[in-house]
Amino acid sequence: MQPDATSESGAHLELTPSGFAALMGAAADAVVIIDRHGSILNFNHAAERLFGYRTQDVVGRNVSLLMTEPDRNSHDGYLRQYLKTGRANIIGIGRRVTARHADGRCMPVEISVGEYSDAGRLYFVGILRDLSERERYERALKESEERLRGREEELQVTLRRAPIGILSIDPDDRILDANQAACELVGYEEAELLRIPYTALLHPDEVENTKLHRIRLLGGDRKTFVVNSRYLHRDGSVVHVVLHCAIIYGADGEPERFIAQLVDRTDQVRAEQEASEARERLAQVDRVSTMGEMASGIAHEINQPLSAISSYVQACRRRLDSDHPDIPRLRELLAKADEQSLRAGKIVERIRALIRSQDRLRDRARLDDIVSDSLRLARTDANSRDLDLSISRGDPGLEVIVDSIQVQQVILNLIRNAIEATEANPGHGPTIGVGYAAEPGRDAARVWVRDDGPGVPPDIRETLFDPFVTTKSAGTGMGLSISRSIVIAHGGKLWYEPAEPGTRFLFTIPLAVSSNGDD
Repeated sequence: MQPDATSESGAHLELTPSGFAALMGAAADAVVIIDRHGSILNFNHAAERLFGYRTQDVVGRNVSLLMTEPDRNSHDGYLRQYLKTGRANIIGIGRRVTARHADGRCMPVEISVGEYSDAGRLYFVGILRDLSERERYERALKESEERLRGREEELQVTLRRAPIGILSIDPDDRILDANQAACELVGYEEAELLRIPYTALLHPDEVENTKLHRIRLLGGDRKTFVVNSRYLHRDGSVVHVVLHCAIIYGADGEPERFIAQLVDRTDQVRAEQEASEARERLAQVDRVSTMGEMASGIAHEINQPLSAISSYVQACRRRLDSDHPDIPRLRELLAKADEQSLRAGKIVERIRALIRSQDRLRDRARLDDIVSDSLRLARTDANSRDLDLSISRGDPGLEVIVDSIQVQQVILNLIRNAIEATEANPGHGPTIGVGYAAEPGRDAARVWVRDDGPGVPPDIRETLFDPFVTTKSAGTGMGLSISRSIVIAHGGKLWYEPAEPGTRFLFTIPLAVSSNGDD
């Protein structure tokens, strides 16, 4: 009952019993041979592994032993009908069926059935392959795909409903997709956005900068970038955003699109601008108040050049009334009068610059000039109270990028406080110390003002820099609060230290970076 085989040359071969046994044993798939009655005649090792039966336990038994319902009860009828009509249901046609293991569990298998005759007898050969693993993988793959589709749908819904604007842009600057928040941010419908280039949404001053960032993404220098940027609303208004941009690559490794996330910060920018304007108005009031407190000293300082001018003019008049005016001497006296008028004008200009309210830009300035100008404004007031201002200079070449008037305001506030604190301490020293120096190991400079006063009262140490906190009977309590705001706005900090006796107030401001990159 060994089936014949055909060689490569087409010659008909008859397998020997040993050759047939070798073929059955080497087959990776289960092979079951039955006769026309459905009785199992051969059952190879792969079939033993698949079904869990030993060959001797199944040979001679009906093959329906390996089947599940309804095939189990119908198989013999199928076989009789085929023998009678020749109409095949499975012979020559591979298909998936459910088989039954020896332990009773069901398992999916792929079966192919063929037939052959030997000595006038008809036999059927079934080749079976276990599909359990493959179907387990297929089920897992299907479940994974369904989960992925579900997540994609969730992601699409999330992106569509996200509170921040999201744009998808191709490398050619075309907008591929836009969520509702992005449409509302710039005032366009999605269909309209898909018809205009992305750069049309940008503020003109942001176009080149954004292109440079995208070029770096395309060049592989970075995967994302985050910048503050500006867009244009459909109505022409400016929309301030935090732009988060990332690049997405396709399966071929080529850039496919950019994803731009737009976080609206227009209200924040507007609030910051309003707060800045309010701080400046308050600071301007504080400067006027400071000048008012120092008015007597300032008047004395202006009076000095005015008195000198008066003296020089009177001297000129006397010489002109003489019979032989000394012309060279007259020129000398007039030159000195002119010099004093310029001095008075500079004093007035410094005061006007300090108290005027106007928009100012930060510029590079020598820290020594700022401190020296502040001392010139405050010295007369200090001297009128029998106090002296001393300066400890650091590197005179230190430069900072600041609003010089605002930094002068901070120094003047600290000096004014130091004068009043020193006066409040009987037996105080005669000198208030002012100084500046570079911060060791940092790209910043430190400025300080030291007094010989009684120190900061314990009950206000924690709140000293809060608004409306003061030890003065007529003080507003805004000076230190405004000074701290100015210093913080310049990227520094303001604090105090006990000086034994007295107190030392200090603040830092970043140094300007020189053209060669050194501070």
